[in-house]
Amino acid sequence: MRDQREARALADPMDRLSLQHDDLLIDPERAQARKRAWQIDEEEYEQAATDTVAREVQAGALEEETPPVPTVAAPVADVSDDGDDQVRVFDTLELRDVEKALKGHKDHEQERVKLALERARRNGGQRWVRWSITEHEPFAGLGGELENFREVIEHLSVQWACASRALRPADARVDPILLLGPPGVGKTYFAQALAHAIGTRMEVYSAGTAQDAFQLSGTDAGWSNARTGLVFDLLAKGDSASPVLVIDELDKIPAYSAGTRDTPVNTLLDLLEPLTARRYRELSLPCHMDASKLIVIATANERDAIPAPLRSRLTEFNIAPPSVAQRRLILEQEWRRLFETHRCAAGLALDRATAERAVTTEDLDVRTLLRMLRVAFAKALAAEPDRVVLPEPPATAGRRRIGFI
Repeated sequence: MRDQREARALADPMDRLSLQHDDLLIDPERAQARKRAWQIDEEEYEQAATDTVAREVQAGALEEETPPVPTVAAPVADVSDDGDDQVRVFDTLELRDVEKALKGHKDHEQERVKLALERARRNGGQRWVRWSITEHEPFAGLGGELENFREVIEHLSVQWACASRALRPADARVDPILLLGPPGVGKTYFAQALAHAIGTRMEVYSAGTAQDAFQLSGTDAGWSNARTGLVFDLLAKGDSASPVLVIDELDKIPAYSAGTRDTPVNTLLDLLEPLTARRYRELSLPCHMDASKLIVIATANERDAIPAPLRSRLTEFNIAPPSVAQRRLILEQEWRRLFETHRCAAGLALDRATAERAVTTEDLDVRTLLRMLRVAFAKALAAEPDRVVLPEPPATAGRRRIGFI
């Protein structure tokens, strides 16, 4: 059987994807079912939905409070009729069917689902795409403090420029990337800076602690305590179709999941593949959404520990530790942020001697450096001195200075 499928895979990319899934121990019948679902003709789907709405209008079944936005189940990534820079992330007709299916459920279950559906229905299920509403590429200001991410920033700038020139927002996408490097080089800090530059939300999915796929795709609707997943929450609660999702410690993701075939690896494969991401399934409702515009940033320490099918869907970048000048700039920016977001004495200052000692200490990573600053700042607020004095670097950090730039 597999030999026959390998022969078909030479001509059919969907069979190639199915074979890759087999390597991850996905049930062949389930892979074929997904393949058939991907191949649904969207025009037939849209026409069927249009006919359904027309019949309900004639029968007077549509409620008076139905919003004026179109409720026809256009393909999930369709563009709004008024030409705004938006994509249809949630299918309002499908959401209405989910709500109708609630009859007979317990009151607390109905309230939970109704709240989730109400969030998804906002703006007619449509969300902005940031590359269409930004007049210029947002990465120009990242180069100074993130010099070790120069190659990543240049890559994203090109991707952003290409996406902003798409004729339809639904046709634009920023490919997922993988940041490889030792702990503390600033990988998560870069993702935070990127989300701030774009003006969108960011969430972190810790792959190293994931035991199942429910954190991403939600728990099964059959459970009384079912909860929505991270992808749904990012898209339903926010106004953007392209928030930043960080997959942290991808090299530590478990390949198996007890009692279910939906492992974190399988779920991420669906999320990273554009075809399946356009019809990404939320299990707790259940419904679909267009998650193909998510800006996915994966981080890892060891490349070879990442499953090959996941690695093949990511553009890889090796991140070197930041220089002394970068560390100094990062520390300064974090100090300004702390000072501006807390009630503290106007004369409070950062002690330059201890700060310089910290940024020039070998093997003191960015994460530890910023933690030292936050601890020193909290102590200063409590004791009310006139300056923030950083402590001695931890014993695990080298004492040899690495010079000034």
